Amino acid sequence: MTDATVTDTGTGYGRKPTSHDARLTEVGPGTPMGEALRRYWHPVASSDALTSDVPHRTRVLSEDLIAFRDGHGRPGVVYERCAHRGSSLFYGRVEEDGIRCCYHGWKFDVQGHCLDQACELDGGRRRNLARQPWYPVEERYGLVFVYMGPPEHKPPLPRWDCFEPLEEGDSYHATWPVPGAEVTGLEQDFNWLQFYENAVDPVHASWLHSQHSGFQFQGTGTTGFPEDYYDPRTVAERVTYHRTDLGMKYFQRYQDKTGADSALVDVDWSVELQLPNIIALPDFVNVTPDARHDLLIWVVPVDDTHNRLFFCARSADATRIATFAFGIKQNGKDNWEMAEDEKQRFPGDYEAQRSQGDITQHSEETLAPSDRGVVMLRRMLRTMMDDVEGGRVPLGVAAPDEPVRHVEAGVFTRVASQGDGPAAAGAGA
Repeated sequence: MTDATVTDTGTGYGRKPTSHDARLTEVGPGTPMGEALRRYWHPVASSDALTSDVPHRTRVLSEDLIAFRDGHGRPGVVYERCAHRGSSLFYGRVEEDGIRCCYHGWKFDVQGHCLDQACELDGGRRRNLARQPWYPVEERYGLVFVYMGPPEHKPPLPRWDCFEPLEEGDSYHATWPVPGAEVTGLEQDFNWLQFYENAVDPVHASWLHSQHSGFQFQGTGTTGFPEDYYDPRTVAERVTYHRTDLGMKYFQRYQDKTGADSALVDVDWSVELQLPNIIALPDFVNVTPDARHDLLIWVVPVDDTHNRLFFCARSADATRIATFAFGIKQNGKDNWEMAEDEKQRFPGDYEAQRSQGDITQHSEETLAPSDRGVVMLRRMLRTMMDDVEGGRVPLGVAAPDEPVRHVEAGVFTRVASQGDGPAAAGAGA
């Protein structure tokens, strides 16, 4: 029997409308985050996969674009709508010196200059007045990068020491081994920040990737992490977060062996984020302490409710790409092999992040001490936007003649008494 004299508390009745943090998540032209992100270079295509065969449709920062490579091998990024009458250049024809629209044959080079107007006298006597909107591109590390910001603020494209120099037998691998993702990246149908924040949320591995769904990281207990790495009872006290000159990083300490003198040896797993959207993720399938780092991931916003992932790995072993792309299994399977009822019982990163919604409702969050990394990242992103709005250069924008950027990510060994972090062990990344 219900006691009618006791009023229930905490029910869902009368809740205020939920909302997301638009400043952090919305990326279109003129938005605070959109303008901040436009001060950086972003990958837009894989160099190897972007051939002169056909143009490729893509969308970056809420702008519809076409990526192509002309017959001379020059990459180009232009607006999708033809400057003449608005037909899509996706249906255009790539020629030796540019891309030609299917509707009336106007041809543009990689910088949007109109080279020919096929149906006009003399190829268009005033064709120089037409200009297809375009963006600057550069190629490096097997990727085509685009800059979509104010021309007067265009920075140099950064370089990273995890990619330079190439060691004997090394090459760059930057093409997804996933059908449909080879040219313009792996698309996901939720806001970019939900994926980026996951990279500074290591504690989720101690539940989602182990306790809840079973051990999902391949190599667990053998070539990868020991099983006690995932202990949810101790993980919060084993993780520390640190600001860097380019963003932030964390160390997750675990103990898995004793040194030659019987002293306890710690292992530090470290992931670094460099603003605005780069993740330095070490190999978690084949954990090699004190090895040089070899891979970066870019989380590029497509629009407010989609993102694309790009990566580059420096390796002499092509199987490195498989350990990265397919190193997390759900019930022993890749995500696309699973039925929905199986995904419900064995969820992974996609299910957790996509189920937050197209854009997570920040008004409904209840943050805890284990969310320190997420809070730190959001503060840094807010500062990045504040700097752009205040006319300052935001953190992570490259300066002319700057040195190659250092990446400190990987697995580091140290004697427990030496203190926190790889510096104590003198290990390089």
